[in-house]
Amino acid sequence: MKKYSGKVAVVTGGTRGIGRAISLDLAKNGAQVFALYGRDRQSADELTALAQKDGSKIITIRGDLTHPEKFKETVGEIKAQAPKVDFVVHCAASGVHKEAIDLTLKHLRWTFDINVFAIHQLLQELVPLMPRNSRVIGITSSGGTRVIPYYAAVGSSKGALESLFRHYAHEWAPKGIAVNLVCPGLVLTDAVEAFPDKDNRTKKSIDATPSGRLTTPEDVAGLVDFLCSDLGSQIIGQTIAIDGGKTLIS
Repeated sequence: MKKYSGKVAVVTGGTRGIGRAISLDLAKNGAQVFALYGRDRQSADELTALAQKDGSKIITIRGDLTHPEKFKETVGEIKAQAPKVDFVVHCAASGVHKEAIDLTLKHLRWTFDINVFAIHQLLQELVPLMPRNSRVIGITSSGGTRVIPYYAAVGSSKGALESLFRHYAHEWAPKGIAVNLVCPGLVLTDAVEAFPDKDNRTKKSIDATPSGRLTTPEDVAGLVDFLCSDLGSQIIGQTIAIDGGKTLIS
């Protein structure tokens, strides 16, 4: 029997990049995975086909959680198919890459809606379905505590997410729900393509990383897997860096 047989996982942003790797890893280990996504139907279909080929079960659900009707539909679909939820992993993220002074309130609201407010609303719906020994994991970034050029919108939202998750961790630990954050270094996903200085930033990151390579989505999925396992039950309210040692020196 696989270690997550009988477990149910919900992964936001679960069809691309880091979220895709996490969805595949949890499904490979026996979990029924609901991979939520906003727009890219092709990536969702490819993920479903890959899981079926591997004998895993991934159900993709399209729905922008920032829209009330889509949010209601998505939650209803999860609840209709899953009497409980064991793992919630928040990978969905978006934002506007501008200098701080150039950010409008619309830019900030858009970023916070996706990166912070949507997961808060989702957890309000799903935590009542979570039994003891469940997990809530958020994907953050070093931009939540450090300055990264053109990252003010996303970085401030990640800082807010980290603070919110620490409060979740304290409040839900007595219920047997372990809450943590995973902080990767620069991971080459589609999201990185939006950076104005992607090539220069990538080179600088590799040069500053003691391990000599960038973190991969599969690296992150492995850490999430560890936190979801019984070995991670006593890790509560932590932000765990997985960056090849980059934060040791920069």
